[in-house]
Amino acid sequence: MVRQGSVIYNPYNQEQFTFLQTNASTGGAYLQIAAVVAPGGRAACGAYRHQHPLQEERFIVHSGSLWMQTGSTSKLYRAGEQVVVPRGIPHAWRNASLSETLHFTYEIAPAMQWESILETLWSLSQKGALNSRGNACFLQLAATLHRFPDHCYLAGVPVILQKGLFRTAAVIARWFGYRPYHKYRGVGKL
Repeated sequence: MVRQGSVIYNPYNQEQFTFLQTNASTGGAYLQIAAVVAPGGRAACGAYRHQHPLQEERFIVHSGSLWMQTGSTSKLYRAGEQVVVPRGIPHAWRNASLSETLHFTYEIAPAMQWESILETLWSLSQKGALNSRGNACFLQLAATLHRFPDHCYLAGVPVILQKGLFRTAAVIARWFGYRPYHKYRGVGKL
């Protein structure tokens, strides 16, 4: 279980997240993370363009440069700038630099169970269970996203269709031994 001060590290994208505020510490209002992403690193385990139907995200850049695509707009954000991604808006982000580390504060509100999803993805990265792009396989994602509904969906595919697909795939995933949640036990940092 993630607590205030917990640090998780993803070796695939060389991302380190330090939990400043958690679901428990804010009464579920929001989750706040100090993020460090190595040069060329992509969003949380190489996330595809996605949306959060019930949550708003805020990225506050401290150093480096953040490339963000929200809706049909792409923009580069530098130290001192911030971007808010309203709920339901498709987006993707990455470290825009191939030579400079990106430092930013990440907030998502409400917190819901987002920290459990991040903990699962980072745990899988520590176990070497992600592909070369840093993504979990479809059955693992289906199991996790079905267990934590209304947190994250792929952009461009109707949510109702994804819910049905995740429900069916989660059953198959269980047959193959995929668990929806993994506790992070890895060690490492940038």
